[in-house]
Amino acid sequence: MAKKRKTIFKCILCNTFSFEIICKKCQEKYLKPKIRQNEGIVSFYDYKTIQHLIKYKYHRFGHRVFEILAKNSLIYFARNVKEDFYILPVDDRIKKGYSHTAVLARCMKTMYLKPLYGLLHSQNNISYAGKTLEYRLKNPRNFHYNGPSGIDVILVDDISTTGLTLKQARECLEKNGVNVALSVVLANLRK
Repeated sequence: MAKKRKTIFKCILCNTFSFEIICKKCQEKYLKPKIRQNEGIVSFYDYKTIQHLIKYKYHRFGHRVFEILAKNSLIYFARNVKEDFYILPVDDRIKKGYSHTAVLARCMKTMYLKPLYGLLHSQNNISYAGKTLEYRLKNPRNFHYNGPSGIDVILVDDISTTGLTLKQARECLEKNGVNVALSVVLANLRK
């Protein structure tokens, strides 16, 4: 049996050699979560702290960044949930070879939390990145849910800027008989 080779990277934060894309020292220094809750949205990081890391969702190796972000935040949260919920990633379409929201959902899997994939997708593929609230209101996501009803879920997304995506996802799910207990994001710009 062949040995699995470890890949050596340079840490994207401090540029030192590392077996992970973000070295342990930088994870300890920059990725300490602080749990916040606002209007049914649980978040872990100040957006300014991870803003440059969130943008890696547009890169082919971004899944490694999101795994590290989740490992330093969402996993701790998930381990403390002692009730059964399904984890539902928001619009988990595969782009650049992976879905960043699916990566986050997978990292939350425990004996109580079970991810469901490919069930909640936007029918509008317009990017909201850098767009105004007015633009977002004129171009709703138009979510479609193709899953079971009568279940309790926790929605997962990377960030909440205006809260509009999570609100529209929640409305779609409620119309389909799904109870959204709360939403979990890495960062919430609304404080």
